[in-house]
Amino acid sequence: MKISPVPPIRLFLLLFLFLQSIGISAQYDAQLSQYMLAPGTFNPALAGRSSDLNFTLVNRQQWVSIENAPSTLYLHASMPFTSGNRRNGIGLVLLKESIGLFSTQLLQIQYAYKRKVGNGILSLGIQGGLLQENFDSDGISIPTSGYHSSSDESIPQGALEGKIPDFSLGLWYDNEHYYGGLSVSHLLETSIQLKAGTNATEEESYSTIASRTYYLTNGYNIALTNPLYSVQPSFLLKTDLTAWQLDLSGKVLYKDKYWGGLGWRWQDAVIVMAGIKLPQGLSIGYSYDISTSAVAGYSGGSHEIFLGYTKKIGTASVSKRQKSVRIL
Repeated sequence: MKISPVPPIRLFLLLFLFLQSIGISAQYDAQLSQYMLAPGTFNPALAGRSSDLNFTLVNRQQWVSIENAPSTLYLHASMPFTSGNRRNGIGLVLLKESIGLFSTQLLQIQYAYKRKVGNGILSLGIQGGLLQENFDSDGISIPTSGYHSSSDESIPQGALEGKIPDFSLGLWYDNEHYYGGLSVSHLLETSIQLKAGTNATEEESYSTIASRTYYLTNGYNIALTNPLYSVQPSFLLKTDLTAWQLDLSGKVLYKDKYWGGLGWRWQDAVIVMAGIKLPQGLSIGYSYDISTSAVAGYSGGSHEIFLGYTKKIGTASVSKRQKSVRIL
C-alpha cells in the first residue's frame, strides 16, 4: 500500500504557528540578513544540494559605529557525491564571530543523505565538529569609585578559552517552486568551561552554555506573466524555545541574473538587498539593515556582503535536471 506523505508546507506551517506563540525577540548564533542565499550555514541538509561544487562567503558588520558590535565571517563549501546508487552531499562550515569581549570559532563537517519524494528532493543532514569560545578579560573596564574594586576575585583575569564537540541536524525539502527546512544547532546543549590555560582549577573557570536553537525556513519561486521576472518570498524563524526572532523577505529576480529585495526583522530592522550573478559562476550580494529598535540612535546600520562561487564538477551520476529556487 502506498501512503502519501503529509505535504511539507503543512508541516512547516504547523511548526511555525506553534513557535510563533513564544513571544520575545532575541539573537541566536550568527545573524544573517541574506539567509536565503546561504541556507547551508544553518541547515546541514543543504550539503551537496546541486550537482556543482559551491562556495559561500558572508561577511557581516552589525551596528556600525558601536564599539565591539557583532562582526561575523562565514564560509560554507559543499559538493555532491554518490555511494552505490545513493546520492549524498558533504560540506564544510567555518565561522568566526566576535560580540563584545566574546569571540566564537566553529569548524564542522556536514553530511547529507538525499532521496526523491514526490516531485522534489528530501534531504537529511548531520553536522559535527568543534566549537571554541573565547573571552577577553583584559577588555573589562572597572569604574574608578569607592563602589568598585579591580581586585574583586569574581572578575576573570587573562584570556579565557573553552572548546566543546558540537553537533547539528537538519531536514530540507525542495522542488521547482518551493523549499522548506527545519534544523537544530548545538544539539547537545553543552556547557563550555572557559579557563585561562589548561592548568586552571575548577574555581578559576567560568561556564557558558551553547543553547539548542531551532531554525524553520520556507521559500517560494513565483513565476510572473513576464518570463523575465520571478518573485521569491521567504521567511526564517529562529528560537531556543525561550525567545524567538523572525525574518520576512522578498526578492525580485530579473533574467535569472539580477535581484533586489526588501526584508523585515521583527522589532529590529528593515533590510534592503541587491545582487548580481556574474560569469564564471561568481555571485555577489549586498544587504543593508536600517535599525528600527532603540539602537537606531547610536548605530549606522548593518552591512553584509555575500560572495558565491559555483564550479561544474561533472558528476554524471547526479541528476542535473533538478532545478533549485535558490540563487546558487
